[in-house]
Amino acid sequence: FLLEEKIKDVFEGKVHRGKVFVRISKEAKGENKPLKYTEINKTAARKFLKQVKSIQKSLGIGGEIGIKELISLPGIVETVSEESEDKIWPYMEKALSRAADRLVRFRKAEGKRLAKDFRERLAKLKKLNSAIAKYSTESVGEFSKRLKKAVVRVKSRGEVDKSRIESEVALFARNSDVTEEVIRLGGHIVSYLEAMKAAEEEAGKKLDFIAQEMQREANTIGSKSSDIRMSRAVIEIKSEIEKMREQIKNIE
Repeated sequence: FLLEEKIKDVFEGKVHRGKVFVRISKEAKGENKPLKYTEINKTAARKFLKQVKSIQKSLGIGGEIGIKELISLPGIVETVSEESEDKIWPYMEKALSRAADRLVRFRKAEGKRLAKDFRERLAKLKKLNSAIAKYSTESVGEFSKRLKKAVVRVKSRGEVDKSRIESEVALFARNSDVTEEVIRLGGHIVSYLEAMKAAEEEAGKKLDFIAQEMQREANTIGSKSSDIRMSRAVIEIKSEIEKMREQIKNIE
């Protein structure tokens, strides 16, 4: 237990997120030997067999004890520590420190690769977000044109209430307006880039939270969408965000 705590202390401050599995083995004279190994206690085995033979003789009971029965008895097979923890710890600490440093270097290199990937995806999100704003404005104009054409077709049947047409267009525009969502999504993209640059501890949790907020805005835009182009753009945005969230799991 004390050795386990010492190992934890080596990685403390170097790894902030995720799990670290440590396996330690000792190499000596070209052979791999574990720090602990099993050994048959020959003295205990002889003593046990001697007692059994004595009992058999005194009671007149025959029979043989096989190796399987013998090694299954308590105290016959023991786990032996090759060296004390105090002696081996300095060597273990040195090896663990090297391993921890290599892990940190690897994760930094991976972080740079992920940062590049994130910047590319965020640039794509920004482009899609701008396209959605454009499509949203155009869809209101298209709806107005379609409504006016429909009015022309039925105009001969009677008077047309102009205010009713304007009201319908205004209602459509209000229900399909995604201006706030587009602005918030753009703000989240900026926040994501800033969080990446800050490189704070537990940055992964913060990035995942921002990604969730981006996903929420995308869902709202999708629910308001009446334009096939907007719907396709939202699908792309959600796909990119989902890929980012998968990668975020590898970030501290």
